[in-house]
Amino acid sequence: MKTIVPILLIAISTVSLVCAQPPAGAPARNEFYAMDTNFNDGKVRTPQETATLLKELGFSGYGIVGTANIPQWLSALDKEGLKFYSIYVGVDIDSGKIDPAILQAIEQLRGRPTMLWVNMASKKFKPSEIAGDAVAVPLLRDLADKAFDAGLKVALYPHTGNWLETVQDAVRLSEKVNRRNLGATFNLCHWLKVSGDQNLEEILTAARPYLLQVSINGADSGDTQQMNWDRLIQPLDVGSFDVSQVLGALRRIRYTGPIGLQGYGIKGDTPAHLKRSITAWEQIWSKLPARTQRTRSN
Repeated sequence: MKTIVPILLIAISTVSLVCAQPPAGAPARNEFYAMDTNFNDGKVRTPQETATLLKELGFSGYGIVGTANIPQWLSALDKEGLKFYSIYVGVDIDSGKIDPAILQAIEQLRGRPTMLWVNMASKKFKPSEIAGDAVAVPLLRDLADKAFDAGLKVALYPHTGNWLETVQDAVRLSEKVNRRNLGATFNLCHWLKVSGDQNLEEILTAARPYLLQVSINGADSGDTQQMNWDRLIQPLDVGSFDVSQVLGALRRIRYTGPIGLQGYGIKGDTPAHLKRSITAWEQIWSKLPARTQRTRSN
């Protein structure tokens, strides 16, 4: 018995560890962070106060618009054990230049997991006009190379009305730029506004090789191209559009990157609606199947 009992204990412990593991084929839950567009209640918060709030609510980190106060954000988020996921910046392809502030931000973020979230505007080219690629691609290669040297990634951000307007534009540019640290973003609200709510799985599957970032929020379904932003950007627990279909599709294509919470224009108490959204996030994930099948095109 003296030799059998330890063996039995080891066997039981091994079985317990195996049973405690996630089901085979079920990827880990994506990291979920808050974008600074959620903070619309008029209250001035320091980076440290913001980081403390996000930590208390259960977010993985934060993303900001612009390049201001990056050292302060890094310090505050580091203190709370949170990640600085993204800085939203613009590249004007008409100028043929990269804003020096972006280059400075790259140096400040050197070695960090932060992504440059890049929108691209133009007055010379219409939204999605392919002729603009000849100007944009060299600019993006230069930006991607500088970011790569600092250990950073560049995620192209489709925005309604911009030259870079759709996730398909971002995929096309990613293919042409051909840099391993540059890829595409899927923004739920801009996809609904520009393209409507059809062919979600097909679009995400096509974007999969380049998909680096995703943003979600509550929204209404229906004729979304005619809706205003107050219906296309809501807290995650409201709106008739079923956001679980986005997370389900992302799970099926094995997207493991971060997901940001968009909150542009949402009024009211910021901590309250952030709490509602992260509660909804947990509820959506709890209802997704543990195992999913890959789509046929994978």
